[in-house]
Amino acid sequence: MTSRLSPAWLPVVFVGLLHVAGCASKQQREGYGVSATQFQDMVVPDGFRLRDDAHESYAREEGGWRHGHFVYSSDGDLDPALNYVRQNMPRHRWQIMKDDVVEGAVHLRFERGAYSADYTFTRREGATQMVVEYSTDYSRR
Repeated sequence: MTSRLSPAWLPVVFVGLLHVAGCASKQQREGYGVSATQFQDMVVPDGFRLRDDAHESYAREEGGWRHGHFVYSSDGDLDPALNYVRQNMPRHRWQIMKDDVVEGAVHLRFERGAYSADYTFTRREGATQMVVEYSTDYSRR
């Protein structure tokens, strides 16, 4: 005697498989893998989208230690984005340490206690890219 699954059950089986896959994916994002969740004390100008496909962006936080590499892109102009970061990082108690242009890229460095946030802005082919390197250095406390 053979048992066959009726085609009417296929959607139920498919939804069940999606649920199992979703749980595994959620488990990976919640502590078993690397996430790209930005830290709450850094600013991102309107219109910038986090690029986390293929692990372009990543972040890790353990206790008070933080490390992150965030890649953003936007179709917007460079100057409003730069001004937004310059004006709003100090509102989160960050002090600007560096503001210069090297080989067409604008570099901004902010520090607060043991933390640093290095912003690099470039404009290419009609798009603006912003990369933020966030790190912890306990020797600066």
